[in-house]
Amino acid sequence: MKKWALLGLSLSVALLAACSNQVGSEEPTIVTTFYPVYEFTKEIAGDEANVELLIEAGTEVHGYEPSAKAIATIEDADAFVYANENMETWVHELEENLEKSKSDVKVISATEGMLLLPGSDDHDHDHAHGEDGHTHEYDPHVWVSPYRAVKMVEAIRDQLIEAYPEDKDAFTKNAEAYLKELEALDQEYTDTLSQAKQKSFVTQHAAFNYLALDYGLTQVSVSGLTPEAEPSATRLAELSEYIKENGIKYIYFEETASSAVAETLAKETGVETAVLNPLESLTAEAMKAGETYISTAEANLEALKLTTETEGPEIQPEEAVDTKTVYNGYFEDSDVADRELSDYAGDWQSVYPYLLDGTFDQVWDYKAKKSNGTMTAAEYKDYYDIGYKTDVEQIKIDGDTMEFFVDGKGHKNTYKYVGYEILTYKKGNRGVRFLFEATNEDAGDYKYVQFSDHNIAPVKTGHFHIYFGSDSQEKLLEEMDNWPTYYPTGMDSFEIAQEMLAH
Repeated sequence: MKKWALLGLSLSVALLAACSNQVGSEEPTIVTTFYPVYEFTKEIAGDEANVELLIEAGTEVHGYEPSAKAIATIEDADAFVYANENMETWVHELEENLEKSKSDVKVISATEGMLLLPGSDDHDHDHAHGEDGHTHEYDPHVWVSPYRAVKMVEAIRDQLIEAYPEDKDAFTKNAEAYLKELEALDQEYTDTLSQAKQKSFVTQHAAFNYLALDYGLTQVSVSGLTPEAEPSATRLAELSEYIKENGIKYIYFEETASSAVAETLAKETGVETAVLNPLESLTAEAMKAGETYISTAEANLEALKLTTETEGPEIQPEEAVDTKTVYNGYFEDSDVADRELSDYAGDWQSVYPYLLDGTFDQVWDYKAKKSNGTMTAAEYKDYYDIGYKTDVEQIKIDGDTMEFFVDGKGHKNTYKYVGYEILTYKKGNRGVRFLFEATNEDAGDYKYVQFSDHNIAPVKTGHFHIYFGSDSQEKLLEEMDNWPTYYPTGMDSFEIAQEMLAH
């Protein structure tokens, strides 16, 4: 439970301290949350700032809640750098209180402007096996992939320069040197893993989705395995069967995992265990020995080679993911029901301008990598350019009216519902279009309207694809390539892109 009752007291005390401690200080103090954020920031800042690590080595970062002392440390700093609110879930409330207190602490997100993958059970704790788990709306483990570590360093650099423009040259030079090392690491990963004979690797901690995505691998996480507690006899039997069926040679644990757990698993199932470090923290001993993000990531690559350099079949998850969902176009005719225009009520914006201005480029990059070479990012962009293309920048739907805006000019008509049509696509999946027709004769290009939003029964939609024209409903039903898409006007372009990625 968060103990934010302490926050008000710490705010007043720490702000007084901040005023006194920062007077006469020649270099800013920057507090960072956990290890990779600390190293990235320290490498950029160099001698221009005092960089501190808030979450000490060996601390579980996911479950961390700041004490009053930790909050005071942040408030006494000049800047505060964290990864993202899906990792440091307490930051949003902290920012609100900093704003209320008119604090001048500069808050920097290392993943500013980066889209995140949909979240999951972070440690894959399975309630069926008696574990309590926690979830993230979006996967926060961006730093595990060297490719994305580069993006994080660039984001921190740019925000530090904005905060301290007088240090721009030093920050730029320091970042350039460090980025060369990270880019070399990224290239090493690419060169090594592009030759993988076995692309699936099995983990206890589901922290490696970004690494898998960026380097053409597949992470398979095993539920009910914690680094501290030995699995039950029943679970061991299940794991033994699963390991045998899939020919699994290694299961990767965190470095902090109990040796007893690994030994039990090896003895009872015949599988070997190896270490993959999620890089959330380094032990005090490792830091004293000079270990770094880069050296630890290199050790991870060596560990992965135990699997990737050995031929093997594609490993399947223990529980198959059902992809034949209504959203993906699989349903019974009897499940389809009539809908009203109220399902689409609201003020909607076209997403086409965001495709044109590059906002969605990260979406195409993710899609291309998930397709395993089926389509490039440029090909995805071209495909969606045709799909999203429209000159209708806004649609307002209220009651039985729809108003289409082109170049700021509205075209408003009243509409009646005239039924639905079920369409079957080339891939074998299906979709439903809900049909509306203008009741006034002068509706022109907006006489016939069809909605498609992946829903097949009455529900308030979150976004929709729309088809409209002046010829007939039958003519619109033939259109398969152009499906202008609309999201609420209250969402900004980044929020829309993030929502798209989640689906």
